[in-house]
Amino acid sequence: MFLEVFVEKVEKEGDRYYAISSNSPFYVDYKGGQLGDRGYIGNSRVLRVFEKDGKIYHEIDREIEEGSYEIEIDEEHRNFVKAHHTAQHILSAALHEIAEINTVGFRMGFEYTTVDLDVPFVNDMVLKEAEELSNDVVKRCINVEEVLVDREDVGRFKLRKPLSEKVEGKVRIIKIGEFDYSPCGGFHVKNTGEIGVIKVLKQEKIKGNLTRLYFVASSLALKYFWKYNNILRNISKTLTSSISEIEEKVSKTLDELKMCATKVDKLSSELAKYKVKELKKKGNVYYLEGERNILRYIPKYFDKEGALLVLYDGRSYNFTSTGGYNVKKIIEQLKNIYGGSGGGSKVKGNYVSDIDFNRLLEVLV
Repeated sequence: MFLEVFVEKVEKEGDRYYAISSNSPFYVDYKGGQLGDRGYIGNSRVLRVFEKDGKIYHEIDREIEEGSYEIEIDEEHRNFVKAHHTAQHILSAALHEIAEINTVGFRMGFEYTTVDLDVPFVNDMVLKEAEELSNDVVKRCINVEEVLVDREDVGRFKLRKPLSEKVEGKVRIIKIGEFDYSPCGGFHVKNTGEIGVIKVLKQEKIKGNLTRLYFVASSLALKYFWKYNNILRNISKTLTSSISEIEEKVSKTLDELKMCATKVDKLSSELAKYKVKELKKKGNVYYLEGERNILRYIPKYFDKEGALLVLYDGRSYNFTSTGGYNVKKIIEQLKNIYGGSGGGSKVKGNYVSDIDFNRLLEVLV
């Protein structure tokens, strides 16, 4: 089918170009939560699509002239959108059926899709059941239909969520067999079997006492499987253990590392007692360069009153004032002169820079 768009204006912001139209065949990003279309306007690639001041903005990869252009919709990308949007309907319906959990938000991305739920936490067993039910719906290859009805006829359908007051005119209901009825204006597959698989990745608590679920579907789920499988296989080789033993092996290794870290801390603290005797002095500034683990204990044994202690670990300078020096002001002065980054309080602070001690001391002494 031949499609075209009339570009009324082209704007440039930095290295970005925007083709602006009053209307467009390209679906807008995040309208209803889903990703918008991708494709081409003439020979320029469409990177994203959004609405602003009643106009459609197409971000494109090169500058073009105003006028009419033949456009091409990226069907592979649209199929990705269809699969994940329909998967969201199915997963949300499964959670509602199993535990009467309602979806209050949805956002699709290239790496994962999220649904926000009206509960502070979802039990793992509920999540497992919802995922199993969702994939059962996928495997049953149920037809997905678009039903257009007048607003006054919406009551004939058992909608999962109430119809928004903003909806006017005809109402588009997405019907997944008898499993789910939901008013929606986005893209969906024709048959649930096209989705392939739905996999929940994780959940997290978000503001408003809500829970956010992350999931993937279709080809993206397969990519995640390959990614995770490769990671597990590489860890398995590194730890010389089977994949089924990895969890136990990692836990044991972490316990051993914690024990080693405790021993290193104790030894570092003991060594700091001797290292403090190696401090160099210039005026009331005492300074030393060495290993970070040892240096961090030196202030504990530093007892010079009215002095400034400066320690350098090869990457950053650490300051401790025992009176007469304002560390925060010193760091700001150093940043103004030499650049770098850092900050702190009146008595302690950290300054990250590649300047050497001699240049630093010129400012301090």
